[in-house]
Amino acid sequence: MPRIFTGTISYTVRPGDTLWGIAAAHDVPLDALIAANAGIIAEPSLIQPGWLLTIPGAMPGSRTGAPPAGDGVTAYTVRPGDTLSALAGRWGVSVEAICVLNGIADPHWIFVGQRLWRPVAGDEPASNPPGRLRFSRLPLDVPPAVITGGYREDYGGYLHRGIDFGGVAVGTLLVAPAGGTVTVHRPGDGWGDGSFGICVVIDHPGTPWWSVYAHMNATGLATGETVVAGDALGEVGYTGYVEPPGPAGAHLHWQLSTHPGFPPVIEFTANPLDFLDE
Repeated sequence: MPRIFTGTISYTVRPGDTLWGIAAAHDVPLDALIAANAGIIAEPSLIQPGWLLTIPGAMPGSRTGAPPAGDGVTAYTVRPGDTLSALAGRWGVSVEAICVLNGIADPHWIFVGQRLWRPVAGDEPASNPPGRLRFSRLPLDVPPAVITGGYREDYGGYLHRGIDFGGVAVGTLLVAPAGGTVTVHRPGDGWGDGSFGICVVIDHPGTPWWSVYAHMNATGLATGETVVAGDALGEVGYTGYVEPPGPAGAHLHWQLSTHPGFPPVIEFTANPLDFLDE
């Protein structure tokens, strides 16, 4: 069984880089680097400056590999039969403390091989601790928009990795539910498999999360810009893969990931609605 890496350290490809050189510089196996970026790298000998690659092996909740909390925090690899409640009892901490430290939205979903930070006993999180992503609103007003696809919904053997919003006209404004730094992707730029069309990815600093807004008709943003909650992101559209094709399939796909590229497995994702302020 191939090893699953849960890393979120990112690296921007520079002129003259090779995959072998990037792997050697970060002390990771070349095949692991390729696997962690399977949605980006089609031909290992062809990479382009500006691509954002994931360097495998980082802990959830950290962009640098350093412990995200105080002294004494250690790593633990999930084993068969583990649950967060059992780990919390063994470690003398709460389930909430583990979830906050590791950016876990659903405490029922952990997987064998996942690496977790072990909280320090007695160091419980505040009610709204720093580094915990919260969305102050939805990216579309509901109503008039309606949810047409749910998180982990079975799309014919494929578990949906986000929330779909439909029922609104092409060109309807999308807004940021939380602030961060923007990366804009368009078909043919090498990111993902092209199915998201024109999309905006927001890196939410201080958290392990990136949020994705896909199938846009247009966006006026550029990579590197920053946004705050409520800022315009673009317009609802039907670029990329939508069903049915064309304007009739127009919708917003809203996704939350701990992987900055096209997520290779659903375990890199979470339900955005779990992060919505009540």
